[in-house]
Amino acid sequence: MNVEITGTYLNGFPKEYKDKKTGELVQGDFIVQIQQQKKLPNGAIQMEYYDIPIDKEEAKFYHSKKVGDSVKVLCNVYGENFAQIKIGKAK
Repeated sequence: MNVEITGTYLNGFPKEYKDKKTGELVQGDFIVQIQQQKKLPNGAIQMEYYDIPIDKEEAKFYHSKKVGDSVKVLCNVYGENFAQIKIGKAK
């Protein structure tokens, strides 16, 4: 299920992996880190932090963002339990 998560931009970086056979570094997805406020039933505010993978083609949009900018990130939510939400690339 694709959803759009809105939050405060914290960081963006390319994820790198090491190829086990060749030992070379391979660039993977671009990761967007955002912060989101969640209001609890008792009136307190809890801060949620998400690392959201996006396609390399969409990464250019986030290179110009600064810390504190409001952003909307399209992603795929594939699981949620009481403590954590699992987020993947939009399909």
